[in-house]
Amino acid sequence: MTQWQEPNTPRPPENPRRVIGGYKFKRKQGVENFPWTAQPLYTATLQAAEAEARDEGYGYALSGQTATLIASDGAIKASVQGRSSRPYQLEINFTTWTPDEWDKIIAALCAEAIFAARFLVGEIPPTTADVIAALGIRTPLIPIKPGEKANCDPIVKCSCGSPQPCKHVVCLMHILAERLEEEPLLLFQLRGMPVARVLERIHEKRTLATRGENQAHPVPPAANDHALVTPIEQLLHDFWRPGRRLHDLESRPVVAHTPHALLRRLGASPLGGRFPLVGLLATIYDTARARAAAIRDGE
Repeated sequence: MTQWQEPNTPRPPENPRRVIGGYKFKRKQGVENFPWTAQPLYTATLQAAEAEARDEGYGYALSGQTATLIASDGAIKASVQGRSSRPYQLEINFTTWTPDEWDKIIAALCAEAIFAARFLVGEIPPTTADVIAALGIRTPLIPIKPGEKANCDPIVKCSCGSPQPCKHVVCLMHILAERLEEEPLLLFQLRGMPVARVLERIHEKRTLATRGENQAHPVPPAANDHALVTPIEQLLHDFWRPGRRLHDLESRPVVAHTPHALLRRLGASPLGGRFPLVGLLATIYDTARARAAAIRDGE
């Protein structure tokens, strides 16, 4: 039987609807050679997606179809505009570390100064993942199993209803991979703790661990010898009088004044003219100094 389309039913557009101000995939290197902080999740997503979803998702990312993107502790929410009149809603939930696991991780990262130093400049050393794995933490630093089942990490959801990862998720993963390249510390937030809080805890723990040790400027022994200091109560009657040993102080020799020291240091002026510039400036300095002295002396 021939299917007739209702005359008032609009046909879906062939291309996705345009998004103004959307997030675009702008990486100059394309999809090649992502850093270790982004490559595993990106590769796992593409391997799990169907070929059509991979191709269309990449096209969506290039054209900026991601309308909104919000990263929170352990989750990312976004909307991707497709051919429908309304954008599809996406949610990516990551497995987060427990408070006890975070305590172990922070303690391990504080043991080496290199981690704190690199974190402060927005970098994550590649050995960070190995340090966390050595602690027996079941959830690795980098998620590598995207899907919609409960045992996946991350768990991806999209309102389009297609098998996951769909083209909208693939689109979002391109944007996320680029973001992880620019902000690798975002991995900590995806595991459940804001980046600022991670840095704060590392700083606090390292401060406590090094308190009272390795002083950059040791206190001179004389400063700690309280026996040499006379109590202030015994000196009240002599407080405004010169001490008995004042005459023992050696006066510093007065350095001879060198006139126009700055001009002498600069040397001859490269500017030509009838009168040498250095000489003119020296005369002006002498006049200004004499005038200042006259004002000081009340003349």
